[in-house]
Amino acid sequence: MTDDRAQQAYWEDEHGHRGYDHPVVAAFARQRVAEVLCRWLDLGEVRTALDVACGDGFSTWYVGEHVAEVHGIDRSRRMLRRHPLFGTGRLVQGDVRDLPFDDGRFDLVYAWEALHHISDPQAVLAEMARVSCRYVLVAEPNRRNPAQFAFALADREHRWVLRYSLAYMRRIFAEAGLCVVRAAAGGWILPNKTPRWLLPALRRLPYWCGLGITNWVLGARQGALP
Repeated sequence: MTDDRAQQAYWEDEHGHRGYDHPVVAAFARQRVAEVLCRWLDLGEVRTALDVACGDGFSTWYVGEHVAEVHGIDRSRRMLRRHPLFGTGRLVQGDVRDLPFDDGRFDLVYAWEALHHISDPQAVLAEMARVSCRYVLVAEPNRRNPAQFAFALADREHRWVLRYSLAYMRRIFAEAGLCVVRAAAGGWILPNKTPRWLLPALRRLPYWCGLGITNWVLGARQGALP
């Protein structure tokens, strides 16, 4: 089983991840924005966003095509140096369990595939809820997907993926004081594994499916919704 120290070391090593501008990564991220953010949220009302555990930045960059002000935070200096917004003043190196932002600073606080790298995801969600004035959105690998399940068994640094059912995610959202607005599974593109030749076929598949690679949960602060 993994632990927080092993996770820290994992992200300071090179794992051959594709860059934010790789065609497969771009297709993966833009599909997510179109199918989830643009359908579940009124992005006209989202002016500020925080990308929690932003890594090397594709999750920041493509949301930034729709949201005017997107900031990112990650604990890995190596990953932040690869981020396309490095040097712009919108990135912070820090602990996502202690976010260095004021209460209610952002309209949207989101994390893509971050919580399964942290031993106490409830603490991170509580901080995400604190700095959001409206929404918290989380994507995590779907343990019901055969590829995600097999990878979690094979790679000890991804073993915490086995926690991530939609029921578990709903529970930790509730423990963080968030009302669950939407929850569903979907998606078929693995950004670092999908061969480029397979991309057109995967993009034609219906996005939403219980066996998709990603579990999505959208939560809202108490009183944030009409």
